[in-house]
Amino acid sequence: MLSLAVCGGFYSPAHAQSAAGDPARLDEVVVTGSLIPRRDTPAPMEIVTRGDLERRGVLEASALVALSPANSGSEWQVDQLNAPQSSGTAQFNLRNLGLGSTLVLVDGRRQAVSAVTATDGSTFVDVSSLVPLIAIERIDILKEGASATYGSDAVAGVVNFVTRRRVQGGEVRLRHGAADGSAETTLEAIAGGRWLGGDLVVAGAAFHRDSLGSDDRAFTQAATHGFAPWSAVTSYGQPGSYFRPSTGGFAPDPDCDEPAFDKAFRTSPADPFCRLDYSDFFDLAPEEDRTQLYASWRGPVAEGVRLGLQAGRAVTDVTVRQSPSLPILAGSPTVPAGHPDNPFGEDVVFRGRLLGAEAGASTATFGYETRRAAAELDGPAGGGWTWSLAAAFSRQTVAYDKPDVIRSALENALRGLGGRDCDPATGVPGQGPCQWFNPFGSAVLGTGTANSPELIRDLTGSTGLRGSSSLATFDALVAGPAAEGGWGALDLAFGVQTRRTAFRQDWSELANAGELLTAGLSPDFSGSQTAAAAFGEARLALGERVEAQLGARYEREAGAESLSPKLAVAWRPAADLTLRASWAEGFRSPSIYVRDGAQASQPSVLDGGAFVFVNTVTRGDRGLKPERSRTWTLGAVWTPFAGVTAALDGWRFAYDDLVVKAPAQPLIDQARADDLAGRVGTEAQRRVHRDATGALSLVELDFINAASIRTSGLDFSLRVDRATRLGAIRASTDWTYVHAYDIRLDAAGPVVSGVGSTNLSNIGRSLPRVRGEAGVGWSGGRWSADALAHYVSGYRNDRAGVTDPDIDAWLTFDLVGEVELSRGVSLALGVRNLADEKPPLAQFALGYDPAVADPRGRVLFLSLSRSW
Repeated sequence: MLSLAVCGGFYSPAHAQSAAGDPARLDEVVVTGSLIPRRDTPAPMEIVTRGDLERRGVLEASALVALSPANSGSEWQVDQLNAPQSSGTAQFNLRNLGLGSTLVLVDGRRQAVSAVTATDGSTFVDVSSLVPLIAIERIDILKEGASATYGSDAVAGVVNFVTRRRVQGGEVRLRHGAADGSAETTLEAIAGGRWLGGDLVVAGAAFHRDSLGSDDRAFTQAATHGFAPWSAVTSYGQPGSYFRPSTGGFAPDPDCDEPAFDKAFRTSPADPFCRLDYSDFFDLAPEEDRTQLYASWRGPVAEGVRLGLQAGRAVTDVTVRQSPSLPILAGSPTVPAGHPDNPFGEDVVFRGRLLGAEAGASTATFGYETRRAAAELDGPAGGGWTWSLAAAFSRQTVAYDKPDVIRSALENALRGLGGRDCDPATGVPGQGPCQWFNPFGSAVLGTGTANSPELIRDLTGSTGLRGSSSLATFDALVAGPAAEGGWGALDLAFGVQTRRTAFRQDWSELANAGELLTAGLSPDFSGSQTAAAAFGEARLALGERVEAQLGARYEREAGAESLSPKLAVAWRPAADLTLRASWAEGFRSPSIYVRDGAQASQPSVLDGGAFVFVNTVTRGDRGLKPERSRTWTLGAVWTPFAGVTAALDGWRFAYDDLVVKAPAQPLIDQARADDLAGRVGTEAQRRVHRDATGALSLVELDFINAASIRTSGLDFSLRVDRATRLGAIRASTDWTYVHAYDIRLDAAGPVVSGVGSTNLSNIGRSLPRVRGEAGVGWSGGRWSADALAHYVSGYRNDRAGVTDPDIDAWLTFDLVGEVELSRGVSLALGVRNLADEKPPLAQFALGYDPAVADPRGRVLFLSLSRSW
């Protein structure tokens, strides 16, 4: 069971700290969201403890983003169709305000963003690569804007990974989970003790997952859905289709209906396209290997002065299956009339792909390496004041390779001049080293020219991305009491921060030249920017009943200036009731990527009544403005009995000038409308390019400042911890209700409601109105047991062209039991999704929404732990 400890108006961190076995340190801790060491905070916050993670059976870090009902729209699962460039990563997306709008920290320090980006151009911190799970003490999830404390990116909130600073002895834990068709295993270890007068902690983890293919689940299959146009079928097949100038239309490959091509089909005898069912070739969970190392040391170096050191490294390798070859989107290769296998007797334009189902799935590979180092020095400054200096450096690199067809090589091979040893300028078609590529079904059936494996290799290149992202920060802070009396106390904190961010992406020469027929043009870029900030915070405590927090931060980054204030108040009118409220302004600076970069992507769009993938290029803009936000929260925490806490918080975010990728679908629709109206040279027509057959070949997009999002809702939490004669009983429930999520793409445009929608036609992400969990647990003696229910309300699919927009609600149950076999040895057995509930049908290509539903079904897991 997952229990989320709810911070009331005055949060005591005793539960989070007690596991470390150091009650002397409970007097003062640094609470996420505050610069002042304290034992409480007026902020609405969820705490996920180490015990919560163990009882839940979390095997790897990407599952962490599903822990909070306030999080939605993360790319925490593989999705090669809609999110092909972020496989192997996971991100938080609090309030669905964007992958980069939640600031992720490790022990209060920033982490470099991932070296890859989301399909919408978002940069984000990859939480899969931070620290081994066994080294986490707790995770603080601050659910309000916090730019006054932390600066840029803390628009929707903050997620702080707090590590274990003291371990006596060691722990080893082996966990294994198995679903139908897939399994995953984690081995973790941590050890610690006193060394050189300080506390040393060393941890490591190794994780392996077998792939789960789309061919292992019936709900992903196009045949299950009657080969509906929205399912995993495409008119870019192999055998393919051909545009005939003599008829002004397409014709299928003459061999399309041959039984040998069991994944090729036509919707009717009059269908001009030879289509492909590609639903067998994708991963629902990828093959993945990850190793992580982590170490920290903290101890005295002089009288009253302490030094803290921290280092970590993570290496992740991911292999993702995809269709045998990708659709040819960025060009329209011509098969000449003189081609020896051309049955049409005229030049025809090829619509399809290099290889068909008989070739099996191809693979894309991702290799990430993440490093982190941090140092902190702190000590007394007299009069109860303290000072601290901190520096941190983090970096992630990526090597991403995905096969694609080389434009010039294919064009030459269709003219009989293929092969690496053929000189197109002097060679004779089909003679000597020069070879024909046969795009027709006859190449497989043996009735025409066969395509040699060597020729196929010569026609295939790679995206070849080599990228890196880095961040260096330096912080200085002083804090202490300013005044104290019978009226209460005033504490102050002041600090400065500087940071330097760098980001680069180097693509293969083929991608640079636009030679890849699916990926299109991917230019290299690199950039850096610096930020400097000064900030302060005041905490005013008026007796035992009122506390106020006032903060402000001035920050300058990339030539833009921002001043972010914050005010929070907590009032305890009765011993068992706390009322709290906050207001804050926040900002997010445009990332290096959206200012200087360019992104090629292939979204699914509706064109002329058919779903197709279209090649797009989105370019950065140095004139982009910072995103701005205003946040209001109002809540109450009630503790009617010892061990019982209930919290209700209302929240509202006003988010302006969001930097987003302009969507392709409205531009395509507008260009088509302009064509039908007889207009010429409109903006939409200039940006939407079509080939000689009328097929989309390129859509040019920009990163833009969209106008606004207005979102509001309620969070409710209840926690019960009671000791009885039969053992300890615990219960918890956590819910988020989204009242409104209103999007206005531009100041003159209409307001679009995104609550309860997949938001595929706008700038949002999937956002069910209600998410929640409820759990009960018991422990006594050597035994414990927990049960947890997860609920996601139904929502609608706003994807253009779907026949059924309704996506049903989803309810699943987890069970876990644990027994202490002997002193220091424990065994846990559990099951996630006890009833093996399939994801609710969503008219996406693979039949479910990967931003919401887990496609694995029932997962059985076992955990064996040994401590000493």
